[in-house]
Amino acid sequence: MKKYLLISTLLCFIVIKLEAQQNFIKGGILTIRNDSMFGMIDYRDREQNPSTITFQNASGERKTYRAGDINAFWAGRDAVFLSKHLSMDISNFRLQNLLANDSAMIVKDTTVFVRLLVGGPLNLYYLKDEHEKEHFWFQKGNDSIYEMRIVRKMVKTGGASLSSDRSLATLNLYQVILPGIVEGCPELQAQAKTISFSKPAFTRLAVQYHDCIGKDKPVFVAKQKQVKVTFGLVAGASVISLKFHTYDELPITKASFPSVWTYTGGVALKIILPYLNGSWIIYNDLVFRPYHVTGTYDESDPTFPSISNHYTYDFNMAYIKLNTMLRYQFPKWKVKPFVNIGMSNSFAVQNTNSYTFSSNTKPKPTYEEGAAVPETKSYEAGFIGGLGAVFKGFGLEVRYEWANGMSSYMTLTGSETSFTFLLSYTFGQK
Repeated sequence: MKKYLLISTLLCFIVIKLEAQQNFIKGGILTIRNDSMFGMIDYRDREQNPSTITFQNASGERKTYRAGDINAFWAGRDAVFLSKHLSMDISNFRLQNLLANDSAMIVKDTTVFVRLLVGGPLNLYYLKDEHEKEHFWFQKGNDSIYEMRIVRKMVKTGGASLSSDRSLATLNLYQVILPGIVEGCPELQAQAKTISFSKPAFTRLAVQYHDCIGKDKPVFVAKQKQVKVTFGLVAGASVISLKFHTYDELPITKASFPSVWTYTGGVALKIILPYLNGSWIIYNDLVFRPYHVTGTYDESDPTFPSISNHYTYDFNMAYIKLNTMLRYQFPKWKVKPFVNIGMSNSFAVQNTNSYTFSSNTKPKPTYEEGAAVPETKSYEAGFIGGLGAVFKGFGLEVRYEWANGMSSYMTLTGSETSFTFLLSYTFGQK
């Protein structure tokens, strides 16, 4: 367990350091004088809008800009951010915060980088703030910018107790404002009165507005980020070590179990999250892994030194394992290193264990046999940490696992530790 904690701490430290690293990709800025400058942008592709950006010009010089220092910047093909001076509703939106303060809080004059979702006669802007609150604004050409607001208030209900005397009331104010913005398009005005508060819904409305007013298509439509799911195969070899622990001096805890090699294999599913350039992945694999190990222990009788006792413990196990991990993967290299950390779930499909005891007692030797661990668990939980790399769908990984063992007894605990060397292939990954 101490080894696991050490490995987990190390992996978390590595991930934190990775997150802090720069990620320069092709992009550019639009200066206050509306001059375009091309180069590289340090773009982390986080959910929250950046408050500053670092631009590197063709000669390698770097400079950091805040909103208001430049008119816009872009990174890659789909990330376009505009510097806008506007009003923003920063009122509480989570219930636990509304219970403490449900008053409206509007910042009337603030300059921020907003993400351009749709550009053209009707612009749609987006921002997610540091409190995970989403903001949307519509703007026709150079007209006023209107934020799509939701008003949430705690209203008195006349309940008898403090916990029931208020309830949450919600007013979708944006459904009142938006029909006026799409004036001249009756069908869109009807949609605007019931539209949901979401990126896809607002984007779809803005694009349809351009069709309504006779424009073929908007000047710009940001590509919507989506979760990507991939499937693959995984196979490899494991070296497993078995150990038992107890407060009593039981022979099984003194037995020496050699580390044994075995095979493992199965299927894998990766859920690639849409932000941070696909760096964060929820990785799952379902694998089969058997093992067979025999341990022995010899002792001399302290009362009669000439008598020796010999114990043999045999375990023949097989598991279906569901491993779920959070993976951080370097996004911009051809060979992409990664680190994993997560949990293993092992379901026993075979659990055969036995012991034999023999002693050279006189006049007749003693011999016994039976179950080494009579009561065993059908499910074992564990922790996993691993390192590896992928290249064009092929992957290599070294994985460490600690599991809490098969014993159902409170007084007899066990642990299984393993190092697994895996080769994987993901379908459809370039």
